[in-house]
Amino acid sequence: MIQLADNKHCTGCSACMNVCPHKAISMQPDGEGFLQPVIDDEKCVECHLCEKRCPVINPLHIDGNTPKVYAVINKKDRNVSSSGGAFSLFARMVLDDGGVVVGAAYDDKLKTRHIAISGINDLDKLRGSKYVQSEIEESYPQVKSYLNDGRKVLFCGTPCQVAGLYKYLNKRYDGQLVTLDLVCHGVPSPLAFERYLEKLKNIDCPKDGNIMGFRFRKLDSWDYRPAIKFSESKWRILEQERNVYINAFFKGWTYRECCFNCQYANMNRVGTYTIADFWGIGKYGVPFKKNVASGVSLVIDNCGDLEKVITPLAKDIYVEERPQEEALYENHNLKAPVRRENERDTAIYDLIADDFSLLDFAKKYGLLKKETLKSRMKKHVKNLIYALGLYNVYKSITYRLK
Repeated sequence: MIQLADNKHCTGCSACMNVCPHKAISMQPDGEGFLQPVIDDEKCVECHLCEKRCPVINPLHIDGNTPKVYAVINKKDRNVSSSGGAFSLFARMVLDDGGVVVGAAYDDKLKTRHIAISGINDLDKLRGSKYVQSEIEESYPQVKSYLNDGRKVLFCGTPCQVAGLYKYLNKRYDGQLVTLDLVCHGVPSPLAFERYLEKLKNIDCPKDGNIMGFRFRKLDSWDYRPAIKFSESKWRILEQERNVYINAFFKGWTYRECCFNCQYANMNRVGTYTIADFWGIGKYGVPFKKNVASGVSLVIDNCGDLEKVITPLAKDIYVEERPQEEALYENHNLKAPVRRENERDTAIYDLIADDFSLLDFAKKYGLLKKETLKSRMKKHVKNLIYALGLYNVYKSITYRLK
């Protein structure tokens, strides 16, 4: 009898579904909206290949080398990136070499799915943070097909998705396949995000309008204020009860159960490189003289060849090796998984529930900020600074004063 990882440990990576030669496994949403493998007993011949390739049951072997840590600023793409532009840097290198980039993108219904692009004009689809679990679908077989055709491939995803890809391929394809694993807080429920958007639409969307876009962060600064765009309207910053999804995300209340015992939340990374925001750079002993307001990328070199790879791009980037300890200070998920809080028992169900408004959610979980005259003035000044294009100057000053 087939025994795959249970609902508390399965990451939803979809390696089992994709590796099954008899198409006996499908990924189906559970009651919280997370995809789980479901086996069709009539198709299954119990070859156990799915178990052998499951990165939870049979984890990847990871060498315990001490990787080098770098601060990276991609000058060409920094102003269209939510951090220092490291993802775009690697993507450009692969695309310029005739390769393919696979990463998370929104579809026309704002569902997050992994897609493949082969042209620089499509790179915008993959840029930007997306705080919701992406569906892999058939991305792994697509990657394998491109690799078998001799093309270079860049795959970017959470560590469990990268591990799922390697287990599916059963081969590293060193020199041809480049993987970027993200320093992941945890993956929230896609259904919770879907219902959250529906509730925002019911509150604010103009009559006969629709949601045209959603961004979790602004592309050109370390600005964590999400925004939504309705038909024929400008981007609207989300605050108070309209921002409960992000507030719940940062508190870990909507994560998949496996995230609380994540085997990848440490420095033994699965990807060729690891990328993240370099939070706290320059604040813990070693000064960093570059402007941090627009964001700086943390890149962990897990294979030892980063300097050789990026040397030809010296004029377009800034790279500086930094102490490993500095990377650990504020990127807590490089040290341990997020702790499971009691709110996790109910938060997803409350976001999903039809009769539970965003205001109800904000009140129940204490997410409403008390507005005073001082706080309202501060908000208006910040919005004015933002509108005048001076946000990065403001951010640079306040960052260094902390």
